[in-house]
Amino acid sequence: MIARVTLEIALRREFDYLIPAELEGRVEVGSRVKVPFGPRFVLGVVTGLATESPHTNLRPIQKVIGAQSLVTPRVLELARWIAGYYCCPVETALKSVLPESVRREKAGWRERLHVRMQPPTGEFPKLTRRQQDVWNVIEEHRDLPLQELTRLTGCTAETVRRLEDRGLVVIAPQIAERDPYADEQIVPTRPLTLNPEQAVALERINHALDHAAARGPDADAPQGAPRPAGEVRSADQKADDDTGEGVFLLHGVTGSGKTEVYLQAIAHSLEMGRGAIVLVPEI
Repeated sequence: MIARVTLEIALRREFDYLIPAELEGRVEVGSRVKVPFGPRFVLGVVTGLATESPHTNLRPIQKVIGAQSLVTPRVLELARWIAGYYCCPVETALKSVLPESVRREKAGWRERLHVRMQPPTGEFPKLTRRQQDVWNVIEEHRDLPLQELTRLTGCTAETVRRLEDRGLVVIAPQIAERDPYADEQIVPTRPLTLNPEQAVALERINHALDHAAARGPDADAPQGAPRPAGEVRSADQKADDDTGEGVFLLHGVTGSGKTEVYLQAIAHSLEMGRGAIVLVPEI
């Protein structure tokens, strides 16, 4: 099976990689993977699968990053639309739709050297006392990080490598997942108290949301069709006209509290069972 991978180094094309047997069933469209690229390893996203490739001597995927695909089909579709609309590489668009803490290599995972026991096939080699002490710990745990092994035994990495030279252990890198927000304390917050101007703005927005919900599924339809001449409009209808077509622009200097009004309006929308999208400019 072949995986078509879009690399995160913005090369404006997909690269074909073999899916090794041990990763069969784990690699899917949207999976983040670590792959060889020249003399180094880079991260990428699987953007397609195939049974054959026009290229030869394909290299295998080394690792799947994360237990589940963060790039869902809808996210991938959105990234491709962004790439087409703004004439940018798909990998650049993917970076814009994934949180930075997820994209950063060290945020979602880290690579550590592990020591795995490998019993000899022939006669057990003669070890020094120090090597025997280290081997006893390895035999008990069978697989543990090199850093943990040196901490438990007080040995150096060189002692462990001597055991590897004798064919007793294998030292290899392993990717360990970690929570990118493990060091962050996230607590719920209460809405801030609004000043009179903020309260008026919020009331107008919430009124428009309530009115749109009452009008039903066609609430978001354009309302700019011409009206018959001489039509009598009620006070409520004229008030509705004042809200435009559900578009509100708050004017105020930086730090005046516009965002808080929008956040509380969003909370009102969510309480009504509706949704909201927040676009935050990078400044």
